[in-house]
Formats: sequence, C-alpha cells, structure tokens
Amino acid sequence: MSTTVLESWNTAAPFSSLIPVALYPLLAYFFITGGLASTGFFVVQGKQTHLASQFTIALLAAVLLGFGVIFTSISIGIYV
Repeated sequence: MSTTVLESWNTAAPFSSLIPVALYPLLAYFFITGGLASTGFFVVQGKQTHLASQFTIALLAAVLLGFGVIFTSISIGIYV
C-alpha cells in the first residue's frame, strides 16, 4: 500500500505558526527598536573599547534588525 505524493500532500496538516499572527507587528516594533538602540550604542562607543565588545554589540544589532525586518514584512503581508 504505497501512497502517492499527491495523496500525502492532500492529507498533510497545514503549517501553523508557533507565534500568533496578531503579535507580529508588536514583535517587529520591539526588534527594530532594540536593533536601533543597539546600533546607537555601537555608534557612540569610544575608540578605547575592546574589539570583542564592539563585535558583540554589532552582532546583536544586526540580529535584532534582521528579525525586525522579517516580522515587519510578514505583518504587512510579504511572506518571505
């Protein structure tokens, strides 16, 4: 009794997000706000700070802004 790919496709359950769709705009706001705050902190750091500290803050800002852009896109209907 082998099933075809089409039968498997038709009987599969649809994907549902673990995060409620209504929270996407709020998450986008918090991620972008945190990313911009981290970016601002990175910009105003002195030149005498350690390279590891600068890299950590830059990485945090990049990750937060990346998730912010993803959640913003999804909340306005652009599914990436």
